Amino acid sequence: MTKEENTVGKKAVQLLVEHSYGPETKITGCDEDEIRDLESEFNVTLPEAYKSCMRHIGKNPNGFRRGSEFAYPEMKRQREFAQKRVEENDVDFKFDESDFVFMGHQGYSFLFFDTDEGDNPPVYLFMSPNEPYKLNDSFSEWLFNEIRQ
Repeated sequence: MTKEENTVGKKAVQLLVEHSYGPETKITGCDEDEIRDLESEFNVTLPEAYKSCMRHIGKNPNGFRRGSEFAYPEMKRQREFAQKRVEENDVDFKFDESDFVFMGHQGYSFLFFDTDEGDNPPVYLFMSPNEPYKLNDSFSEWLFNEIRQ
């Protein structure tokens, strides 16, 4: 088990339970085939912090981010939706092939990271009609802050 596995996914479960998203038995993660499916479909290697999160809470985070497309397989469609928003708003931005949109919210805001930026990459927010900006310095920082809110 990697260091990220011990910290990100397990800490996410612990925080979800502490912040009334529990009990732990209601929180489920993705299996390795589902994670490989994401990597294959988008032709990326997902960062360890994100994979750890998905292994622990990615299938059913039990209400966390309700109203957003965060859980598997909903995030699979978000890149397409985000790209359409970029084009509709004539924003001077283009997703790189290494960018992975991991969450959408009501069709107008999208969170993504660059899979080439390490095992715990910064998180960027695209909210139409604006250009994307860095929201958090790491995926784990974003995740833990969101759970605490």
